[in-house]
Amino acid sequence: MPLLADPELLTLPSLYDNLALDEAILVEADERGLGPLLRLWEQPDYAVVLGSSRRLLQEVHVERCIADGVAVARRTSGGGTVVIGPGALNATIVLPMDLSPELAAVDSAQIFVLERMARELRRHAPGVEVRGSGDLTVAGRKFSGSAQRRLRRRLMVHATIMYDFTIARVARYLQAPPRQPAYREGRAHEEFLMNVPLRRRIVIESIRAAWPHADLLTATSDVPRDRLETLRAERFANRSWIERL
Repeated sequence: MPLLADPELLTLPSLYDNLALDEAILVEADERGLGPLLRLWEQPDYAVVLGSSRRLLQEVHVERCIADGVAVARRTSGGGTVVIGPGALNATIVLPMDLSPELAAVDSAQIFVLERMARELRRHAPGVEVRGSGDLTVAGRKFSGSAQRRLRRRLMVHATIMYDFTIARVARYLQAPPRQPAYREGRAHEEFLMNVPLRRRIVIESIRAAWPHADLLTATSDVPRDRLETLRAERFANRSWIERL
């Protein structure tokens, strides 16, 4: 059952379960020819998630995470290191690569997915635009980052949308990223990041409107639990996987 009382969310008990479920959904969709699929979830406590090739000691204030009991994990997709938790909605979209010509390449696929989300969010928050390699912004400040993973026939884009997030947590747990988009202009986390000025319900409705034909995964959906548990043990809760770089 989801930890938040919302029938449209599918949130599992731990960070490692939630990351493993995203991967399990993608693998299952690729093998069985499923999709489009949409999963919405919100981590109930603060956590740090590294991109697949990011370096733990270079990007994370590890001692602060330990002191605060903040879990650190690594996902299989690219992109930067993020802090997630209450007030940040996570959206996972799994798409067949033959759904649109734009999905043939990484960069165009990212724009394809994010532009659809931005279009719906703009109905309620004018000025939302896609910037950098996968950010959603308002007036040059970022409220959402995203990452992508591709298999043979399916791809996954997941994004975190901050709507009521404590931005100071990012500065506490993350160092300044070694790679930054040009539009950031060297700004500190608190000056660069923001919450989108929308209620959570509007954010959820906007994401759903962007993908009206996607099957929404909820607490009542069948999920590949055996695969999830295997992925959790072998990767997402495995210290050697998390700390490998």
